[in-house]
Amino acid sequence: MPPSWVPLQMLEELDRYGRADADTALAAIETLDKVISYAQAMQMRFMDRFTNARPAVGAPFSKYAAGEIAAMLTWSVSAAQKRLNLAYQLVHELPGTMAGMSHGALDLRKAFTFADQVGHLSPEDARRVEEKVLPGADSKTPRSIRDRARREVIKIDPAAAEARRKKLVSERRVEKQPCEDGMALLGALLPAESAEAIYRRIDAIARSLKAKDESRTMDALRADALTDLCLGVPSNVRTKIELRVDATTLMGLDDNPAILSGYGPMTAQRARELAGDENSEWYRILTDPVSGVVIDHGRTRYRPTRALRDLVNARDQRCCGPACNRPAATCEFDHTIPFRDPEGKTAYDSAGSACKFHNDIKEHGWTVTQPTPGRFLWTSPTGRTYDVTPNDEYPPPPF
Repeated sequence: MPPSWVPLQMLEELDRYGRADADTALAAIETLDKVISYAQAMQMRFMDRFTNARPAVGAPFSKYAAGEIAAMLTWSVSAAQKRLNLAYQLVHELPGTMAGMSHGALDLRKAFTFADQVGHLSPEDARRVEEKVLPGADSKTPRSIRDRARREVIKIDPAAAEARRKKLVSERRVEKQPCEDGMALLGALLPAESAEAIYRRIDAIARSLKAKDESRTMDALRADALTDLCLGVPSNVRTKIELRVDATTLMGLDDNPAILSGYGPMTAQRARELAGDENSEWYRILTDPVSGVVIDHGRTRYRPTRALRDLVNARDQRCCGPACNRPAATCEFDHTIPFRDPEGKTAYDSAGSACKFHNDIKEHGWTVTQPTPGRFLWTSPTGRTYDVTPNDEYPPPPF
């Protein structure tokens, strides 16, 4: 039956009373997956209707529409922007893909995968690829759909495909993503041949280090080989990182987590190890004003001193915008009340760390106030209010 007709109450009863054997459980999983796809297709249509109310010149809709979705659903702005772009693409350019989701044949991941491959094509060419790739897509993996779509896209215009490849080469980059328990994922977007050559070199070094009494896994050896190649053995490049840690933790009186700027919480033991490094340099930032630290310039100057900016960054830790996790150190110094206003000033209690998006969004229907230092009340164009305390996860020490 169509996903919209599935009696969820029946499935709830099966779940509640444990009346499902293995075969029934698999059938329920498959059915619910189709229902989820159906609901997500409906969400796509409502997202498109929302963006219709946020027009923009030279674009399908205002880029600041993503700010409202991100704040409401507590997504990142980039995730909200991707979802709105997908909604517009499905509704206006990929009716076949939208129909597949509505009928439960395509889940959101497969739709994202396919749409990403044809996003640069004209609507007519995109539909030609749909006709070639989507039949039978419900039994294909996202990787298979991606590869089949990629082949069809290259067939349509080989020269354009080569031009896109060259453009991506110019956009090569390195990215960092925080992970759990003091780890981070470092990746790079590179030409395929370069990436393959680098991996093979790392792999060869790792295999040469693998001895009978070696306790490290091959994955760990590859990671160590990459680290040694980048930093030298020993490291011959000094790189500044910022670690926030309570004095009582450094003294071993407690084990409060430390905060690594751009990453997040780290264990107290690791913080003490880093602090004990002979190359460590330390400076203090107190959570309350102390004599000699300028925290208010009033209307005498627009740009903050380094001390004031460091103090605001240390207080906020991340962007003060709703659902934004950009580290404060990479944000702009934002005047909560615009400096040009009569009440505007450059001060600790009228400043925040804001990424460019959330700094600019105030010019597009959003307002923000700061009732107390470090707490921000954002109001969207639709009138919804979001209470944001950027540093609520990492409160300052009580001294």
